[in-house]
Amino acid sequence: MKLGVLVLSLLFVTAGQASQKPAVPTSDPAPTAAQAKDIATLQGDWMITWMNDQEIPAEAEAYLVFKGDKYEQWTGNQVDERGSITIDVTSTLKKIDLIITEGQSAGQTQLGVYELTADTMTVALANPGSTVRPASLTMGDIYAVLKKAK
Repeated sequence: MKLGVLVLSLLFVTAGQASQKPAVPTSDPAPTAAQAKDIATLQGDWMITWMNDQEIPAEAEAYLVFKGDKYEQWTGNQVDERGSITIDVTSTLKKIDLIITEGQSAGQTQLGVYELTADTMTVALANPGSTVRPASLTMGDIYAVLKKAK
């Protein structure tokens, strides 16, 4: 359990600056087909299996849960963070913003880039509050691989 808390602390809870404007506003009434596809693929529970060059054991129970354009970060049976997401699929390297509304970094935005398949999400994230988005999947402050829970 301590490992799970440490893992998620490294993943989403760090010092930062003021929040960044989302790449795709959540009020956008008509997402593109590509945006809708990625949002649909994201729905559900995703187990964090790899982070910053370390395998994360299943016993850590480290998850991200996506419902619509909202997310929750779980460790075991406790929610550590909540917020909303925006995505931008218009470039080869897709962009994701985590707009943190609850948790230690509430009021900040975490900028990232991602790659998504039906059951694997690879993400590189800047620290919350940073105004610099990672330039590749290997250049973020945080690098994680998540697997869709069955």
